[in-house]
Amino acid sequence: MAMKRDYYEVLGVAKSAGDEEIKKAFRKLARRYHPDVNPGDKSAETKFKEIAEAYEVLSDKKKRESYDRFGHAAPQAGGFPGGGGQPFEFRFDGDPSQFESFEDLFSGLFGGGGRRRRGRSPFGTAIAEDGEDILAEMEIEFMEALRGTAKVLTLESSSGRETVKVKVPAGIGDGQKIRLAGKGHPGTAGGEPGDLYIKLTVKPHAVLGRDGANLTMDVPVTIGEAINGAAIDVPTPWGDVKLKVPAGVKTGQSLRLRGMGAPIPGQDAKGDMHLKLKIVLPESATAEAKAAAQVIDKAYSGSVRAGLKF
Repeated sequence: MAMKRDYYEVLGVAKSAGDEEIKKAFRKLARRYHPDVNPGDKSAETKFKEIAEAYEVLSDKKKRESYDRFGHAAPQAGGFPGGGGQPFEFRFDGDPSQFESFEDLFSGLFGGGGRRRRGRSPFGTAIAEDGEDILAEMEIEFMEALRGTAKVLTLESSSGRETVKVKVPAGIGDGQKIRLAGKGHPGTAGGEPGDLYIKLTVKPHAVLGRDGANLTMDVPVTIGEAINGAAIDVPTPWGDVKLKVPAGVKTGQSLRLRGMGAPIPGQDAKGDMHLKLKIVLPESATAEAKAAAQVIDKAYSGSVRAGLKF
C-alpha cells in the first residue's frame, strides 16, 4: 500500500494555516477534482478522496491536534477510506456540520454567486444545477437613459424565439446593467434558469454632459449680458427655465439649477444641472460695436494679463 501523503501537503497549506485558509484550499481543490466535474476519471476521484480525507482531519480541532502529534498513526475512528478501489462515500465522525450542508458545499464548489448545485450524494446521478447567467449589451440614446424608455428584445434559444419587453428606468447610467430574472440559460435536472443581464452603453449627447446624477451644459451669453447681467431662457430636459445671470460674470463661471439633473433610480429626486457660462463675440462687428469695445477696454483697471508670471 502506498504511503499516505502529509495532509498539509495534500491541501497545499502550511502547518500554521488557519481554519479559513484550510477551508479555502479545500474548496479550491475540491472544485477542480470533484468527480462530477471529471466523470469517469479515476485519478481525479482518487485525488478528491485524498483531499476530502485531509480536510476532514485538518478541519476538526481535536483530530488536527492528534495528527500534528502522531501523524497518520493518530488514533481515529472512521474517516475517509484511502485508495483500494472501494466505493467512495462521505463518512463523518460526529457532527457533519464540518462540511456545513451538501447544498452549501456544492454551492461553494461550483461557483456560488446565486447559482446552486444540489445533490443527494457527492457525485450522484441526479444533481440539479441552476442555469448560467447571460450577459448582453444594448446601446441607447442619452435622453432615453435620462427619461427612461422601453425596449423590445428578441431572444433566441434552442426552444425558439421569445420577445421580451425591457424597461429602462429613468436615470440609469452608462455601463449599468438591467436584470431579467429567469431569462438566462436553462437549468438541468430541475435547476432554475439563469438570469439575463443587459449592460447598457449610453450614447453621448451633443449638448448635455453627465456626471453621476448631475448634468452639465455650456450656456452662451453675450458681452452685454455678461457685463450688465440678464434673465435668459435656458432649455433643460424638463422644460425651459429662466436663468438669472449676475452682472460681471466671466467665461467658465458655473451656475447651478437645483433638482434639474438626472433622476436618481429608486428615489423621488434628481441631481442638479450645472451651467457653464461662455461669453461669445458677434460673428461680425460694426463700426459702432468696435467703438463700444474701445470704451469697454478703458474700463479695465490694469492689464488683464498681469497675473501671467513665471
